[in-house]
Amino acid sequence: MDLEGKLKGIRSSLHELAQPLAAVTGMVDLLLLECNENDPIFEEVQMISEQLQKVLEIVTEIRRLARESACQHGRLEVVRDRE
Repeated sequence: MDLEGKLKGIRSSLHELAQPLAAVTGMVDLLLLECNENDPIFEEVQMISEQLQKVLEIVTEIRRLARESACQHGRLEVVRDRE
């Protein structure tokens, strides 16, 4: 497989990873809205939300790097990830 094909596969895999992560993040954030700050699980749910956000940021950064790499290796058009 050539570099372009590998980068496309990476972007596709990252997109597939980001979708369920975004869904879970949304559900956890809704749970946070329903929790009272005095609730015993509030801090744990907040930590889960923060960690999920970090994972989404990492996925976004890797997608950006893959897109830049594709452009630097002879691609004339900017490759747009499915959002």
